[in-house]
Amino acid sequence: MKGLILCAGRGTRLQPSTYTKPKCMLPVNGEYILVSIINKLVAAGITDIGIVVNPSQGEIQEMIGDGERWNASLTFLLQKEAKGLADAVKSAQPFVEDSSFLLMLGDNLYEGDLEPLIRSLAADQSAASILLQRVKEPRQFGIAVIEEGKIVHLEEKPRDPKSNLAIVGVYALTAAIWPAIEKLTPSPRGEYELTDAIQGVISEGGHIAYSIATAPFFDIGTHERWLEANRYKMDHDPKNVLMPSCNNTSVQWIPPVRVDPTARIMNSIIGPHVYIGPNSVVEHCILTNSILTDQVWLSHVHAEGSVFGSNVHLIEQEIQEQPARHILGDRATVTRIHPDLQNDSQ
Repeated sequence: MKGLILCAGRGTRLQPSTYTKPKCMLPVNGEYILVSIINKLVAAGITDIGIVVNPSQGEIQEMIGDGERWNASLTFLLQKEAKGLADAVKSAQPFVEDSSFLLMLGDNLYEGDLEPLIRSLAADQSAASILLQRVKEPRQFGIAVIEEGKIVHLEEKPRDPKSNLAIVGVYALTAAIWPAIEKLTPSPRGEYELTDAIQGVISEGGHIAYSIATAPFFDIGTHERWLEANRYKMDHDPKNVLMPSCNNTSVQWIPPVRVDPTARIMNSIIGPHVYIGPNSVVEHCILTNSILTDQVWLSHVHAEGSVFGSNVHLIEQEIQEQPARHILGDRATVTRIHPDLQNDSQ
């Protein structure tokens, strides 16, 4: 079985964090989302992996490499235009050929075991096997309708959902998907929907196996979901202990906290659920539930539920009593001067 990861999305809901970097390269608990997905595929025994990117994402291959570090083979595939998930899958057909393949979305993290999904594909001689999970807001997902233990209908982001069983971004697919994709027409959203392609397989009499997942699943499409995934990963990672380089008496640590060894933190209160990335500097700050990606410089900042992109500088004249929420994209610089000092340069 081959693996396929779709990373070509534009990440518009995560702007400004995705103005200058792909969303699959955002860190969760200090690890790129894409790296977490590769690790999961390799752990399931899948080492021949295709990664679909768009023409502006050349840095992904530069940063990830050829897969040698995972004892895997990575093949980068190009989706020339953003035409939907089914079109992204179609762009990988020359790589996948007639093999069965495990498909994962590059902005999704699934914390469960992939083996049951893989086994069900072979055991039931199914055309596909999909993972479902009950959700509170089914309008935001592809939804499955089940009758008498069988999937009878799939619909992408329905206005009037007929169930709360969402399609998690993990699919085990066979070559039966290719003719179904060829028959697609654009949806009302103007995209070629993978959900419609799998529905096409059902309409042609194909059997779609499924399992209902109970393990956590994170669709990292917004900053709130990114922070939620980060909190979960931090809570469940025993490595989130204080690095010796950060062990100084001027800092109060409230775990879980993850700090890159190259970061410098002084005279601050950090945590819980704070990730501080490489070469960052934090001084006289109070940080809670926040992500500092890399090369971030914060001074006199009281932040909660915040995300700071690469090379962000946020300098306050004095620390505020109440926390603020900051969402700053890469290379943003903000200097705030106390009202009593407005005559100073800013």
